[in-house]
Amino acid sequence: MTVQHMEAREQRRKRQVTAGLNLRIVALAAIIVVQLWGLVAALQASLAGRGAEVPWILGFELLAVAAALMIARGEFSEP
Repeated sequence: MTVQHMEAREQRRKRQVTAGLNLRIVALAAIIVVQLWGLVAALQASLAGRGAEVPWILGFELLAVAAALMIARGEFSEP
């Protein structure tokens, strides 16, 4: 391989890593927004006297936390 091919491969790898990190950031930001919305919905349900809905909403919140942890702790694989 020539030096140009190796440099092109390295640049492509850097772009892939950057794209992967950006995707993680967007996914985690979306999960955080959904979690905040879920907490507001749970609070509103609790204050409105619909207490049966609160455990379901908080259960989905726990699923969102688990998803966020899986994304945040994930590792990149070598192409």
